[in-house]
Amino acid sequence: FKQRYHNANPAILLTMLIALILNVFGHVTRPWCNAVLGLLNLLLETTLGKSTCSTIPSDIRTVRKKFDLDPVTQTFATCTRCSCTYPPAPTRKKSPYP
Repeated sequence: FKQRYHNANPAILLTMLIALILNVFGHVTRPWCNAVLGLLNLLLETTLGKSTCSTIPSDIRTVRKKFDLDPVTQTFATCTRCSCTYPPAPTRKKSPYP
């Protein structure tokens, strides 16, 4: 675990965390999270000045990447008769599923 934001501006960090919590735990959709980021950015611009707020992302996908929250997934094949799952075979390049 890397502490990337140890010396970050707390206002910027809190802005990103609010949008991230809404997205991950509140299941708020991407457009609404982007709107929250924009509104909080506007609030910080008016109170702190424009130079501070240039590092706040405008898209929640960027925030998720900054906090390394993108999921790692693996696709499995599922039998239509018995619902058994089969992992991909790395040795079969063209068709990795049975």
